[in-house]
Amino acid sequence: MSEHGRRRRHRTVDRVVWILEAAARAPGGVTVAELARTAGVPASSVQDLVNGLVATGFLLEQHRRFRLGPAPHVLNLIAGRVVPRISQAELNELSRVAGTPVLLTVRVGLDAVHLARGGEDEIPRLVPLADEHMARPLLRTAAGRLLLAFTDEAERRGLLDELARHDAEAVAEFRRALPAIRASRISRSDGLADPEVSALAIPVTDGPVVTGALVLMHRRRGRSERLRLDRAAARLLAHIQERRT
Repeated sequence: MSEHGRRRRHRTVDRVVWILEAAARAPGGVTVAELARTAGVPASSVQDLVNGLVATGFLLEQHRRFRLGPAPHVLNLIAGRVVPRISQAELNELSRVAGTPVLLTVRVGLDAVHLARGGEDEIPRLVPLADEHMARPLLRTAAGRLLLAFTDEAERRGLLDELARHDAEAVAEFRRALPAIRASRISRSDGLADPEVSALAIPVTDGPVVTGALVLMHRRRGRSERLRLDRAAARLLAHIQERRT
């Protein structure tokens, strides 16, 4: 257990995060009644939380519908470049160099979330994972494992304590792989999240800080996919290094 204690979920925090995500995903905003009905909680409880989020700029209200406010963006500006900034054109170029689809991914709590993708995905059913920014379990994805490996050590211990409550086997395997991931700065997933997918992740950095991951993917057909991804990653890393010099 970390010095900060176990990273347990908190019901109120979970509801606040869920409200913010629901508002972000609803182009025309969402009502309190819709939120309450979906969550199965009293409208009065939702209303209290929504009122606080509007008051602090995390939500905006228009015609009794609520959408995401500017506060999350402002916090990012205050903190600096905490979210990796790679344009769509750059992602497409990275995909061309690698010869594989490329996903830009960040860690959000206990999940890995794809922010954007470059290139054409050879597994169409996986496209919504990136385009709709769906959360994926950290220890079941190449990106999640990489991002967890480069999370602050004290925070990582707390996160692993929490993850062990639900997937002790995956945590034990990750602990064994951790030194190699940190040494190579590469993480792999051979069918962990999806039996048809082989993936490899490399870090996106801002100075010495790992802020995200680039994921390269191939349809899983056998051992040859590992070599193909290794070559793709080598091309991509060489291209990125060349751009920096």
